[in-house]
Amino acid sequence: MRIPQRRVHRDVDESARSGTAFRRLPFRWLLFVVCALVVCLSTGLFLMARTAPQAHAATWTEVWGDEFNGPAGSPLDTSQWIYDIGTGYGTGEIETTTNSTANVSLDGNGHLAITPLRDANGNWTSGRIETVNDSFAAPPGGELEVTASLQQPNVSGNAALGYWPAFWMLGTPYRTDHNWPQDGEVDIMEDVNGLSSVFGTMHCGTYPGGPCNEPNGIGSGQRPCPGCQTGFHTYTVIIDRSVSPEQIRWYLDGNNYFTVSANQVDPTTWANAVDHAFYIIFDLAIGGGFPAAFGGGPTSATQPGVPMLIDYVRVYTANGSAVTPTATPTPSPTPTASGGSGSGFTQGVNAISSNQVQFWFQPSGWTAGYVILHYTIPGQAQQNVQMSYNSSAGQWQYTVSGVSSGQTITYSFTYQQNGLQYDTGTYTYTVGSSAATPTPTPTPSGGSGFSQGVNSVSSTQALFWFQPSGWTAGYVILHYTIPGQVQQNVQMSYNSSAGQWQYTAGGMSSGQTITYSFTYQQNGLQYDTSTYTWTHP
Repeated sequence: MRIPQRRVHRDVDESARSGTAFRRLPFRWLLFVVCALVVCLSTGLFLMARTAPQAHAATWTEVWGDEFNGPAGSPLDTSQWIYDIGTGYGTGEIETTTNSTANVSLDGNGHLAITPLRDANGNWTSGRIETVNDSFAAPPGGELEVTASLQQPNVSGNAALGYWPAFWMLGTPYRTDHNWPQDGEVDIMEDVNGLSSVFGTMHCGTYPGGPCNEPNGIGSGQRPCPGCQTGFHTYTVIIDRSVSPEQIRWYLDGNNYFTVSANQVDPTTWANAVDHAFYIIFDLAIGGGFPAAFGGGPTSATQPGVPMLIDYVRVYTANGSAVTPTATPTPSPTPTASGGSGSGFTQGVNAISSNQVQFWFQPSGWTAGYVILHYTIPGQAQQNVQMSYNSSAGQWQYTVSGVSSGQTITYSFTYQQNGLQYDTGTYTYTVGSSAATPTPTPTPSGGSGFSQGVNSVSSTQALFWFQPSGWTAGYVILHYTIPGQVQQNVQMSYNSSAGQWQYTAGGMSSGQTITYSFTYQQNGLQYDTSTYTWTHP
């Protein structure tokens, strides 16, 4: 979900240097230079533009990818991708993103096409998708590479006004705590208005301002991208935790054109934004603050129907403590924690010193894609932090400082198992005691703090709704399963006129019984509802 975070500035590139010194060279040196250039070209000097993995000394392992093969007009594989459906996203863009194959589909030639369309009333629709897998992380001491070959929309001039293609990532903690820009955003490729450019940007810290100058972020500014509208080019980002200070590097066709180092911000800001997992997003927006900064749009002259084409997207890791596995969603019951050991895991808290404690989470015979710790110290706001995996202990761990003897800390975990996300029960731990004791997670049903339901919209669609009773939800996530399909987990949108969180789902048939539940945030804490069923009429 995009918040007001896009660039409204550009850097000024160094202008071309004068050629007068070259013209004063003797003829024999000119001949030598020309011959050298011919030799370099014939021996493949420009192999630097090869596709990923490239420009590394390390050994890389592909951990995930999609080649977008399939018949023309086919939808996405929803075991791999989530459709974001909505409008606005906090950036001023005006399109409504859909799951229609008119906006997002395979083209039959090994590409994914994201196509913006305008109806007779001037309303725009387009596509925005994100990976189900949100475990893409640079292992401690290693590297993460995320790369895609794509063709920007082949449109320019007035016909391109308002076009805003993007290939980017959000930090996985954002899916649960919605703390932007603290959780980190890495924009791998953006361009606006068909300028044949590329922008690379990192977002972090606090909004507005902060150490990363939000909402602008730390960016490359506008860089030339010749031919990027007319052909496929490779856009890559590498998060490198094998160097000190750590780095994020941006590449266009294998050429490193921009780098951000950890010492450009404070250590906490960097760790919160970078040292965790990410998920990938592609979208083609229309309008908004970023296109407005470079000429505006859309206008009546803007041409609809010109897609962004994606040939492939791939994820690699190198070195470090572990290779990230490819997640395969297989729905299973949400584990319920009881005591120090739950259904499939154990957990606890160890005292390290008089003012430090270490939380730990240990899967029982399975591998977690990530683990997020939620904890509250009395008198302070809830903290949501990515835990680190200690391979020697076989545990996910996180150390908290600034606690005092006698304080009772409330905490819980969010973790990924087999590509799906689960929440544990809520626990309490008193500093100075020897063990943590559990507190059951609330599982309210309809009427206990909220009401909920499903309305039939059409023969294939239904509107799910969730309405808090006298309180404000920080967010609401809908989990639903259509018979014969994998569980979907989608962010609901707030309808202020109805006072409800709503989401319209499609692909249903009369007589099907849909199973669903909600995850919501109330007073800074996250809760799960009971499971409900609804039969489509």
